[in-house]
Amino acid sequence: MSVNWKTWAAMLLILACAGEAGAGSIGLTFINDFPTQKCTMNPAPAPYSKNTQFYVGRSNFEISDNQPDPTDAAAELLAIASGQGGLIQGYCIDTSQFVAEGRSYVWKVVNINSDPLGAPTLGKKYSVAEAKVRDLQGLFARHGMTANPSADEAAAMAAAVWEIVNEKTGSYDLSGGSFKVNQVTGDGNWASMANQWLSNLSMPAGTPTPILYALVDPVVQDFVVGVAAVQTWDQPVPEPLTMASALLAICGLGGYIRRRTGMAAA
Repeated sequence: MSVNWKTWAAMLLILACAGEAGAGSIGLTFINDFPTQKCTMNPAPAPYSKNTQFYVGRSNFEISDNQPDPTDAAAELLAIASGQGGLIQGYCIDTSQFVAEGRSYVWKVVNINSDPLGAPTLGKKYSVAEAKVRDLQGLFARHGMTANPSADEAAAMAAAVWEIVNEKTGSYDLSGGSFKVNQVTGDGNWASMANQWLSNLSMPAGTPTPILYALVDPVVQDFVVGVAAVQTWDQPVPEPLTMASALLAICGLGGYIRRRTGMAAA
């Protein structure tokens, strides 16, 4: 069942004040993959061959007017998105499924920093999934928080994410191992850039660990969204969803939805 923004806004305020926990979901419209380059991958997702070309880059989303279950991690992500004009950017972590431009979907939102097994594509064994999350954290901290990446940078980031998620040998190299990505288009050698990034996935000294949210669904593509953390004392932690920030998010998102409605009517 879906509810309108006023209803879930009240729920978000209750969550902020009372700390109520729950499994949260978010409604998003997939806008496009941009910026991107093209690549092939091996193994390729069925029914495609290793010669099929795929876009590789950043994925862009817009929050939907109606939200099915804006609690827990979904409430946090909605609050963040409302401060960004209703937009969210992420990278694919599921090369076996697809999404269509302009279509709206509902994803379960999981904070994989605290729940590595919440993203099925990271594996079923906790130690393996936890190691992949650590590598993704280092990748995002070093290269994934750029607001406006070039097409080559976005392709390198996306390919590096795919490599971390899919590689089974424990050694990252786009041209070797159990999962391979081959560059087809590019302004420069972004595949080499990705391999360079993958060679050092440690967290930079003094940098708070980014928060990684997985958008999870059993029948459509899954994604990871990286959000910068704030530094509190000596420990990197997510920025708390206080009553004030919740109210700002509610007001911002309400205004955003009204603007969208007005534009559609015009």
